[in-house]
Amino acid sequence: MTEQFPLLSAPLRLRNRVLKNRLMTTSMSPGRGYVDMDGTAQPRFIHYLEERARGQVALICQTVAMFPRRPDQQDHLYPLPIAFAESDLPNLRRMAEAVHRHSGLLAGQLYAVHDWKAAAEDREEHWGPSDVPVLKNSPPIRVMSQEDIAVFRRHMTRSALLLQEAGWDGAEVMAGVGGILNRFLSRATNKREDEYGGSLPNRVRLTTEVIRDLRAACGEDFIITVRWSPVEYILGGHEITDSLAVVPYLEEAGMDLHNLAVGWHESSVALTTKDVPDGHWAWIAAAIKSVARLPVAQGYRMTDPWVMEEILRQGKADVIAGLRYNIADPEFPRKIMENRPQEIKRCITCCRCIDDAVSAGRPLNFCGVNPRMGPELDESPPPAAAPRKVVVVGSGPAGLAAAVTALERGHQVTVYERGPRLGGCLLLSSVFSPTYELLLQYYKQYLAARPDIRLRLNTPFTLELPRLLEADAVIIAAGGIPIALGAPGAERDNVVQSHDFLSLLSGRAPRSSSPWRNFMWRSGAIFLRFCYTPALARKFMARVSWPLGRKLAVVGGGLPGCELTKEMMKHGREITLLEEGKRIGADVGGSDRFLMISAFRKAENVRLEASSRVTAVTETGVAVQKEDGTCFTVEADTVAVTLGFAANRQLAQRLRQAGVRAVYEAGDCLEPARIADATKAGYLAALKI
Repeated sequence: MTEQFPLLSAPLRLRNRVLKNRLMTTSMSPGRGYVDMDGTAQPRFIHYLEERARGQVALICQTVAMFPRRPDQQDHLYPLPIAFAESDLPNLRRMAEAVHRHSGLLAGQLYAVHDWKAAAEDREEHWGPSDVPVLKNSPPIRVMSQEDIAVFRRHMTRSALLLQEAGWDGAEVMAGVGGILNRFLSRATNKREDEYGGSLPNRVRLTTEVIRDLRAACGEDFIITVRWSPVEYILGGHEITDSLAVVPYLEEAGMDLHNLAVGWHESSVALTTKDVPDGHWAWIAAAIKSVARLPVAQGYRMTDPWVMEEILRQGKADVIAGLRYNIADPEFPRKIMENRPQEIKRCITCCRCIDDAVSAGRPLNFCGVNPRMGPELDESPPPAAAPRKVVVVGSGPAGLAAAVTALERGHQVTVYERGPRLGGCLLLSSVFSPTYELLLQYYKQYLAARPDIRLRLNTPFTLELPRLLEADAVIIAAGGIPIALGAPGAERDNVVQSHDFLSLLSGRAPRSSSPWRNFMWRSGAIFLRFCYTPALARKFMARVSWPLGRKLAVVGGGLPGCELTKEMMKHGREITLLEEGKRIGADVGGSDRFLMISAFRKAENVRLEASSRVTAVTETGVAVQKEDGTCFTVEADTVAVTLGFAANRQLAQRLRQAGVRAVYEAGDCLEPARIADATKAGYLAALKI
């Protein structure tokens, strides 16, 4: 046990096994590139598992397919490791060995989220107790017959036995998030009239039968965890009081750990996004613990080690479950065990991992703070063949990732930032997404501990800098160029560009033709040069109607415009969000978009106008033309232009023309995208030197 985290670092016994600490990962398959379509774990997946085991997480939970899958049928499916036949054993053993090399434990979550099939030649479909759709566009549910249930149970048992034979330490019964067993358990979706429907003992029957089957087959030395959702957040679903009665049935069946999820995949409330406070869902674990005899793990929005420790101290949970904290920093548990919390790369809840791997079926290649995902896991970053003098231009997420990577490879690094503080676009992003400030704090702490890196603040990068021609390599990460509004009147004083805010936060005053506005911009820039924090900026925006007035026309309904609208609607502004495309929030991640757009539609002070082009800016607002040719006007004190960014490659071209030996570009200056793309791009640029 450690001094700062005595409970988080304490061991815990699960039946005949011992967790080395109270941290486990929940299951999410990383997808293509990690696993072949035939279910074979690739070296990338082995590295992924071993990196986390080396980081000293106590228990890794990994999804496996417990039914036969054929590569020629998987064009619509997500690849998973398979635990169905004897031929799967070598692959499963490699996975177990990777974890056991570092004294970790590995459990296989027997995949039963919607999809299943009884025979290899069948097509995978959604199955359940009854054909009861949860959403209007839900796929049809195939109703399981008694014969199907018997096959399903045999599949689960066979898979668990194969995992055990391959050296895995346990299996997880997936009975949550709206999967097959959850549909049986929930009164909202189980309308059967046989012994598997009706009363709670009947609805929970299939789950307890599976647990008993596994315990009888695998014995006392095999961990059985149950992933279930005590609060379902669907119409007619279980509330916490209903689920208290479920606990004794699960425990009496022979399980070892309650691994609690929240809601269903179909739930329409915020579960995992940055709007949910860290540790929020611990109240569910606390309720379950009030009636449970066995340990309880809680996940969802668990990223802060101090919050985790406090949850354990208050007795709300016994184990902290989650995955994003471990995606962001595989060394998270080790840093806890070694009293180094200041070195943890905390998850910023950008949800890129969930958006890609869960919502879009893409591989787990991107993380907002950890660039070593996907192909970058195939090998460790090599040390520099020879130390080089590297200049990094810009200190946003791409520039800082590049600087740290180059430094750790052994290069001499100098960072040039034209403003008074590090951060680049993070300075503005952190205003609207407070969790993003965690990344900035990490870099500040890291660089403060590395005096060998040279930081040149308040230093615009020009070709005349004396050290420039001495550099062996230059990485340009200076950000993109804001896309201007190409309409008459766009130069008026009531127009504010998104980059004006970033300039202001960096201590530089935007220019205006109005003496009054110039005075205000200069005053604000001087103040923020010395006193800026994202929290202060939010308070200012809430209380002062400058530079954003009481009535706003936000031009550009992509991510920047949506985040500005989301923040300002909290402060009572009257907002019209205008987007020339057909969809507002088209580039907003799947985890956030539904909830964000729903909130806009419900808000009395927000008006959404898609397929709407601004044709002119006037003294009193904007003139707009719809796609069908109809026109209207929007009254606004301020026209906020949030059209995003274009590439900014001029500096790189000038450097090459000036004879600089090696010039690389990273982040929005090369290809405007999301924060995870910038982090990855900076890392890759530094690997080229």
